[in-house]
Amino acid sequence: MKFLVLLLLFISCASKPKLYPNEKLKSVGKEASHKDIDQCIADADNYLESSKGKQVAKGAGAGAIVGAAMGGALGLFTGNLGSGLVRGGAIGAAGGGAAGALSPDQIKQRYVNQCLADKGYQVIGWD
Repeated sequence: MKFLVLLLLFISCASKPKLYPNEKLKSVGKEASHKDIDQCIADADNYLESSKGKQVAKGAGAGAIVGAAMGGALGLFTGNLGSGLVRGGAIGAAGGGAAGALSPDQIKQRYVNQCLADKGYQVIGWD
């Protein structure tokens, strides 16, 4: 559980908008633009309900179903259906949860893009 929380924090901190060097960016400089970016991200976090947890749960649920089905099929061939279902479900939930956690939060990015545009910046992408 701690690993998942750290992973989510790392992912959310790692993704930042990249700005086009227009007149606004040139006039305020990098330090001020980074403060504006951080402020827009904080505003987005306060205004929007984060969908990250919902994505993880949804991905884990879907992964568990697919994993259990695959584990069950394998269990039929090996003669251990119950163990195959449990193992497949656990592996599928872990994989599906991780895949859901890595999905970009597009609504938050759009919010931050609009916030920065309102301040005069041009976002050219995210990294």
